[in-house]
Amino acid sequence: MSDREFSLVVAYGTDMGNAEDAAMSFAEAATAAGIPAEAVELNQVELDHLSTTTHFIVVTSTFGDGEFPDTATLFWEAISASTERLEHMSFAVLALGDTSYELFCNAGKLLDARLEELGATRLADRVDVDGYYEEPAAAWTTDLVKQLTAAQAGPAAPPVAVADNPEPTPRSQERNRTFTTPLKVNRLLTSTESDKEVRHYELDLTGSGIAYQAGDSLAVHPANDPDLVAAILAELKVGPEYRVADADETLGVLLTEQLEIRTPSRALQELAGTAAYGEDVLDLIRRADLTVDEVIDTLRPLQFRDYSIASSPLVHPDRVHLTVATVRYPAGDRQHGGVASTYLAERTQSVRIHLRPNHHFRLPAGDVPIIMIGPGTGIAPFRAFLQERQAAAASGRSWLFFGDRRRTTDFLYGEELTGFVESGTLTRLDLAFSRDQDAKVYVQQRMREHAAELFAWLQDGAYLYVCGDADRMAKDVDAALHEIVAESGGMDAEAAHAYVNDLIKTHRYLRDVY
Repeated sequence: MSDREFSLVVAYGTDMGNAEDAAMSFAEAATAAGIPAEAVELNQVELDHLSTTTHFIVVTSTFGDGEFPDTATLFWEAISASTERLEHMSFAVLALGDTSYELFCNAGKLLDARLEELGATRLADRVDVDGYYEEPAAAWTTDLVKQLTAAQAGPAAPPVAVADNPEPTPRSQERNRTFTTPLKVNRLLTSTESDKEVRHYELDLTGSGIAYQAGDSLAVHPANDPDLVAAILAELKVGPEYRVADADETLGVLLTEQLEIRTPSRALQELAGTAAYGEDVLDLIRRADLTVDEVIDTLRPLQFRDYSIASSPLVHPDRVHLTVATVRYPAGDRQHGGVASTYLAERTQSVRIHLRPNHHFRLPAGDVPIIMIGPGTGIAPFRAFLQERQAAAASGRSWLFFGDRRRTTDFLYGEELTGFVESGTLTRLDLAFSRDQDAKVYVQQRMREHAAELFAWLQDGAYLYVCGDADRMAKDVDAALHEIVAESGGMDAEAAHAYVNDLIKTHRYLRDVY
């Protein structure tokens, strides 16, 4: 036990806001129990501060290929290299994740292990959460706040009452409140000759109470493809009215509205054999001799899908726009499709939604320059940013790098972007259409071609935003940024790394990638 005076740090690493929400709820519960607390980004936690901290509570999601989210990368880099012992400190980690990813909750696991390596003591075992986090996070919060109140009061003090089932905070209620809205516009953005299908959607917010900001995302609650549901029922040799034990709904309703059947769970893959890329639940059922109960017991709850909002409330206060690529692909002897993208494209006239605020992806003051890198559907939030800046008559310069396959078929919102240039809202527009010439050209190459000017914008205080594919594009853009800073800033690799880290810490390098 530490003889230091009680002190508490609550921190989070988040990419879509869930970990931030859980950490803020924890801080509110601690404060209500008489322990003043405020949740902060992990990147804002200095290791020197931990040397005097007695209790450290962390909530973190996992990003990409088992990595820490951007709001936690600098902290992880620092604590990974640190030799400072933390025997005086107690800690607890709540890890948020998705078991459809191989490195489930990896960031939380890494941090939990590292704190133990440095000598800190667990207040409780790490909790790994799959998907919906509110209930397990609330239970975790209740248990830990009870421990903290006892630790703060000391062994001789009477116990402090803490609610076993705390009421959801107004923030959490707003964050998760759903609304069913008419789908007003469903328009093809790519041409019919394109080898992709990207659509523009507009949803009516009238009466919803939803007040969004440019940079936010929208959660779409889809229903599964009825043809896929029918095929699964046929393979299981039961009808839609069949009921599994302890289920409140028929199997047809469960498979249509409540269970994930496009992405096989880890448990199902263990029963039926590892799924090949793109295979769904039907593919695995066909491969193995499984009973209805065996299959249903393995399926995860059907998750909502997040989409970056492509409009500004200054221009469209009662509507929200989305830019969505419809996922369709062959696998085996069947055509497969994305759950939400095909639901929006062809199976619904109304959509259940809720707002997903993204407090870490916001525009700066109107006179601050911005650089936006958004190939493909990554254009969505930058269309919102440009609408916002035009409506607000912002004076700051803006530079957009947009790329896709072919200009004639895939120049998403091309006329609008050209209009933003003509009006002066968009200072520069650099395009990279990869298939329009023999050698493929991508946005990161356009960045390198204008390295000196891009660095000059950063030196002038520009914010740099990236939206789009996390697996390749975002990593390639990040590598290009480091090279540009090193080359144009006359720095070695270590100094360039420190420069980019400072951009991250000061919230001038922001990513909305998926």
